[in-house]
Amino acid sequence: MSNAINSEGKVVNIGDQVSIIALVVSTAVSATVPSSTVAVTFETPWTNATFVAQAADANAVEHSNDAAHPALSFNGGKNYGAAGDAATPLGTVTSITGSGVTALLSVVLVTSGATIVVPAGATTSASAVGGTQ
Repeated sequence: MSNAINSEGKVVNIGDQVSIIALVVSTAVSATVPSSTVAVTFETPWTNATFVAQAADANAVEHSNDAAHPALSFNGGKNYGAAGDAATPLGTVTSITGSGVTALLSVVLVTSGATIVVPAGATTSASAVGGTQ
């Protein structure tokens, strides 16, 4: 049996809570700024895969409360959202296709409940980055 492997070299299983290593590509303009529901486009630097998530689906380092950082994070509503900001969207693995670091994980995001697909190598354990859900 082949296994999905995360960025730490650990096996990823269905039901695991994961953090996705990502950078902000762009943030949608919102009438209410800052917002926990604004749509953020993320990219996984490891594969350049992109996906869209709600701002509060991700943990992020706090940035200035200004127009360049219109998103509010899962971890205490910290401002982020400028292109290049690091963030870690959180979710639970619901299916796995393939094996190794290139295995594709379907992940249900923590706040919005949306499902995205990312490579296993772009994830860590959610607890590794303070992402207990």
